[in-house]
Amino acid sequence: MGEHRGGSGARGISKGPILVVVLIVLIVAGFFGWKALSNRIDDQGQQAAGTCVEGNKTLDVTADPSIAPQIEELAKRYTQTSPVVRDHCITVVVHGAPSASVSTALEAGPAASWDDAALGPRPSLWIPTSSFELAPLAGKAVINGDPRSLASSPIVLATGPETAAALAGAASSWKSLPSDLTVALPVGSTETSMAAQAIAADVADAGAGPVTTDQAKSAQVNAALSARALQFQSLPTPPTSTAEALGALSAGTPDSVKAVPATEQSIAQSANAAMTTYSPAGATPVADYPAVIVSGSGIDETASRAAAQFADFMREPNQSQLFVGAGFRVEGQDLPDLGAVSPAKISSTLKPASAETAAALGDIVANPVSPRSATILMDTSASMGTDDGGATRLANVAAAVNTQLGRSPDASDIGLREFSTGTDGKPSERILVPGGSLSEPNRRATITDFLNGLRAGGKTSKYPALASSYKAAVDGFDAGRVNSVLLITSSTPDESTTTRAELLSAIAAAGNPSRPVQVDVIVVGAGDDVSTLQDVSDRTGGTLVRVDSTSDPALAATVTKMLS
Repeated sequence: MGEHRGGSGARGISKGPILVVVLIVLIVAGFFGWKALSNRIDDQGQQAAGTCVEGNKTLDVTADPSIAPQIEELAKRYTQTSPVVRDHCITVVVHGAPSASVSTALEAGPAASWDDAALGPRPSLWIPTSSFELAPLAGKAVINGDPRSLASSPIVLATGPETAAALAGAASSWKSLPSDLTVALPVGSTETSMAAQAIAADVADAGAGPVTTDQAKSAQVNAALSARALQFQSLPTPPTSTAEALGALSAGTPDSVKAVPATEQSIAQSANAAMTTYSPAGATPVADYPAVIVSGSGIDETASRAAAQFADFMREPNQSQLFVGAGFRVEGQDLPDLGAVSPAKISSTLKPASAETAAALGDIVANPVSPRSATILMDTSASMGTDDGGATRLANVAAAVNTQLGRSPDASDIGLREFSTGTDGKPSERILVPGGSLSEPNRRATITDFLNGLRAGGKTSKYPALASSYKAAVDGFDAGRVNSVLLITSSTPDESTTTRAELLSAIAAAGNPSRPVQVDVIVVGAGDDVSTLQDVSDRTGGTLVRVDSTSDPALAATVTKMLS
């Protein structure tokens, strides 16, 4: 009989499900492995950043000395946070330097050399006193972005309590301050520049400004600023800085300033029982301490980013409280406690003027125009018809005189004469505009019309013309002001029949010690025969200046000096 295989033998297990399970396990394990590796890589990246793989970097900050102590303290706080910018560990170092000096250095351009000894390293971040100091930097490619204020303090007047009360009672504005109030206007001071713009804005009815260049060069602004500057400069020892002026006022120094334009914060720091503040009515100039990110040689992207981050750090409420505690104002925070000084109320803030306008106002403060009685004696001989830079010598001289007439105060008394020889060869002197006050209607326009209408011709007859004009000036002497004759002539020798001896004799005969009239002379062109005119100038207390070319800016500067 045949046998059959038993039905109880074991069956084989399918491999498909097992493979699926294994695959799932591998995928899950791979995912968590990749995740762990990714985290490890991130941790390593963070550790690399935290250890500054690019190394250490110093952020150089320059601040005006008036706010440098607070910036230094904030720099320490910021550095203690271990800031890292673009894989660099940042350390902030603060240097103090006057804003005006830094502005002048930056104005030279981003590639210009830098005086480390005087100003510290070229900064990546600069905190000047005010945005007023940024005007000269427009278009110079040295500022990165739009500077924003860190803190502020208005420009007010430091003065005595009685004076402040009187000013408040009269609601005095910048232009209506009493004429006998000696205001400190030290040349080159930031506070002086800001006060000058406030005075100009008030005089020109410019509101909150900015003051324009035409307004700055107007006779009204020139007269107002010149009067203030002359009064200050006539002090026995005028203070040379705002800080020195505040010290003199605080100490009650006799024969010194009675009011000092300064920041509210600086006044509060030095105020005593003899000194308080007054805020003139009208637009108020404000020291807004902008954070300026600087561009230029040696300043890379890391430095710029670090500068921006540090500026943001200083604006944080808990950090900016440091400014408030020092007497500065900070937007969004309460007014500072200024002790005995009450915070000024600001109705409007004066906008900074352009660099050209600021320079024009600064020139008035540095070279104020005093009211005077002057006869302008113009040489219209053929020698003044020489072409000089595209126009005749005579046209260039007329333009320079016209410019100065616009600056001269209304109280000045000006006359105009011209000389040459007539068609008959004889000396010819004409009184074009008799002496008279510039406050008279149309006097400036009349003098300008005659100046523009002058034509060169004939020979020069300066000796007889000068003798005649000098005698007329002595006879018409105006007490209480400078009296002068301004002769503008070529270097061509006199061609009249009047001799040197006769001219000197005529000057001596007309002179009167109780009626001093100085003869100022501008000689145009090269030439050696000026000894006679130099003698006349020396004997009358005047000045002789030679100008090689009438197209040179030196001519206008000389005319300004001799009619100021």
